[in-house]
Formats: sequence, C-alpha cells, structure tokens
Amino acid sequence: MPNLIESHLALLPESTGRATATLQPRLFHYTTLQGFLGIVGSKMMWATNIHYLNDSEEFVYGLGYLKTEAETRAKDASAGHQAVLLRVASLVDYFKQGYVYTASFAEDDDLLSQWRGYGVGGGVCLGFLVRDLQKIAERSGFRLIKCIYEQSQKAALAKEFIDHSLTAIDATTALGNERVEELANQIVTRYQQLACAFKDPSFREECEWRIISKFVPVDHESVKVRGTATMLVPYFEVDLDLGQDDRGRTNIGIDTLIAGPSLQKERILQAASIATKHLTIEASRPSEIPYRSL
Repeated sequence: MPNLIESHLALLPESTGRATATLQPRLFHYTTLQGFLGIVGSKMMWATNIHYLNDSEEFVYGLGYLKTEAETRAKDASAGHQAVLLRVASLVDYFKQGYVYTASFAEDDDLLSQWRGYGVGGGVCLGFLVRDLQKIAERSGFRLIKCIYEQSQKAALAKEFIDHSLTAIDATTALGNERVEELANQIVTRYQQLACAFKDPSFREECEWRIISKFVPVDHESVKVRGTATMLVPYFEVDLDLGQDDRGRTNIGIDTLIAGPSLQKERILQAASIATKHLTIEASRPSEIPYRSL
C-alpha cells in the first residue's frame, strides 16, 4: 500500500524535513468580489473555524477513526504503547471541540461548481503559487493538505498514522504520566489537522486542498469574529505578505487572477487591475464558462 499520509501532506514530525505537498504549481482560491477586495487590501486571508463550515461533521467523524484505531490497538499493546493509546482514545472527544482553522483551494482555476458557490454575479479566482502558499501556511502554524474523499482511505490513514506515531515510542518501557500525556497530545493534535481535510466523496471533483492550523487557543491574537445574517463566525487572520520586489510591489503569493462568469467580467478585470497594482500579480483573464451556465 502506498504511504497515504505522504500522498496527502506528509504529516510527520517537523524534524523529518519532508515536503508538505506534491509539486502542484498553483492552487486556486475562489471568493466573492468583496472577499477579493478584503484579501488584496489587507494582505490577509481569513481561515474559518472548522466547526462553522458546512462539512464540519466530516472532521468529527475523522477523529472517530483515530479513537477506534487507538482503542483496538491498545487491547494487545505492550506497556510502552498501551498507556499512550488509551490516553489518545480518551482525548479524542475533547479535541472534537477543538478550535482549528482552515481555508480552501482547488486544483482547477475555472470550475463551475466553485463559481456557483462563490461567484454568482461575479466572483474572482486567485491563483497561489504553491511554494509561496506553503511559506505563508507554515509561518502561521498551518499546513497545506490535500483533501481526502474515499472512506476506505480515511480508515487506512488512521491506522497508518498510529503505526508511524508508535515507532517513536519504546514499546518495552512503562512511561510516566507526564510523558504519556505529552505523547498522546502530540498524536491527537497532529491527527486533528489531517481530520480537517476529510470530505464527503460526493465532492471529489473539486480536488480541494486546505491550509489547516494546529489547535488554536480561543484568545489567540489572530482570531477575530465576523458576522453573517444568521451567525457569528470565528476566523484566523493569515498574513500573506511575503515582502516587496525590486519595483516596490508586494508579493502575497498570488500571481494569477480569473474573473468569474459575469455579464460585466471585462469591467471587473479592469477594476481588479487597479485594486492589485501594488501586488506582484502577473496574469489575469476572464472565465471561459458562459454566464448562463450559472
């Protein structure tokens, strides 16, 4: 079986130095016109609390795979592993309520389902260079992760994750309570990031990637709250500013802009060029999807 963890993000201890994503040159973030202006004006992206997304139940189910695997493995585990596995299983329910933040990206730069979701009447798709997106994510304590759609893979990932985690723990020696707590928390918080990338199989055509935070305290200085018509939503401000080029333009990881299907898409592009004249965006074009398709 291929290494499923590495195929999605290589969610391994940071000391391994392995890459967090395959060599995908660009990933694309779809947003409304207002969202676009917010991103380029503030040089920030808002990552939403996982519990306030429509697919938050997938995250809860994902952590359930880890709990099941830990409980099953603990039955026959040696002393050095059993205490950690049992503590992992007991921590899962607590971390299901944990505050983790995420923002979404697609592999396709002109996807009808995304325009319907974000751009009815005129949205924008922003192309991020993956090498820059990884820098942005890592600087804020996030990881870039390819979403997992197949149910069989989700269960297999939990098993593989436990396998990898246990290799770093001496199986023959009983551990003190503090060490058990430390190891169990490390396992659950790392897996928590992976579970945020679990998606229902019906959305597989989107080929979604996400930047996903580690556990974030409620009082973190980058956490703010925005209002919708029916809800207050916590979000994390991800700083996109990567510095200036020799022309004084700011790099925020974006080099491509696509205006969504609209009766006014050419005018939207013209206005977008004004809004981004201070940024290192090199290419822009209209969507090739007809407006009537929406």
